[in-house]
Amino acid sequence: MSPADALAALSALAEAAGIGVRIERFTLELAGKGGLCRIGSADVVLVDARLGIVEQAGVLGLALGRADLRGATVAPELRSWLRTGHGPLMPVIRPRPLARAKHLRVV
Repeated sequence: MSPADALAALSALAEAAGIGVRIERFTLELAGKGGLCRIGSADVVLVDARLGIVEQAGVLGLALGRADLRGATVAPELRSWLRTGHGPLMPVIRPRPLARAKHLRVV
């Protein structure tokens, strides 16, 4: 799942759980990246629009991971976004064995 797809799916999950999502440009330098907050009586996740798609999905995923999602169905591919703020990690290199077996001759 691409970060753009994850962002759309996380936004739909938030909507299903009754949580609003607002992606807006933060005006203060020290405002942070965003998170879950309460505006009036509504739960809203605020996300800084200056962030890249991966970071936006990460902020939204971490915020939803702390929210009450009992009424919503969470797709399996979104679970890592909710736990860690990013999708599943894949190794960059393939591990090689530390030693190779050598055939020994019995004399």
